Amino acid sequence: MEIDMIELKEAIKKAYEYIDLMYEGEKLPNKLLEEIEYDEGADAWKVVIGFDSDHVTTKTSGTSLFPSTIREKERKYKQVRIKGETGEFIKMVDQML
Repeated sequence: MEIDMIELKEAIKKAYEYIDLMYEGEKLPNKLLEEIEYDEGADAWKVVIGFDSDHVTTKTSGTSLFPSTIREKERKYKQVRIKGETGEFIKMVDQML
């Protein structure tokens, strides 16, 4: 018996929708598809989406009494798992690349 499942493009579209829903109102610059894989055993799409995040770092120079704040771009990756058969959300986890 063959199990129906959502197609690749639909899995990607759903992953973007779930990311947008979870980060509603937040800017996620340079949001890109980084990886996608279908896990047959779990009947789940694993979709990794990356985006830039401003990371604020405070540094103190050896010669200065006042710390300076430096804004650095940091790339974050989220893995969204989606049920292969229905396209329903399973979970979202941090992903290290």
